[in-house]
Amino acid sequence: MTVKEFYDAAGGGYETMIAKFASDVTITAFLKIFQRDKSYESLCEKLDGGDAEGAFVAAHTLKGVVLNLNIEGLMTPVCNITEALRAGNISEARTLLPEVKAAYERTVEALSQLLQ
Repeated sequence: MTVKEFYDAAGGGYETMIAKFASDVTITAFLKIFQRDKSYESLCEKLDGGDAEGAFVAAHTLKGVVLNLNIEGLMTPVCNITEALRAGNISEARTLLPEVKAAYERTVEALSQLLQ
């Protein structure tokens, strides 16, 4: 899989990244950071435990990673859950989590194929 194909599978964003970094090798190096990031796991754990503040920190961190890597397919779901948690609405965040999970899993699967 190419970097462009990864971005296509993850919902878009390649054009912005290639304009920013001018090299698929550099983009791939940054995508490896996403692979190591534990924000998503922390978000799920904190939501499961009812820790709205901890879940907000995790969601906000994940949002930063997603925005910096321009993973468009994850942007809206992660931004939505972050805003629900910013307002302290853990119930709404829990209803938004399946959408985040689906987009996250698509991204992780595509990244796995890219890095093979």
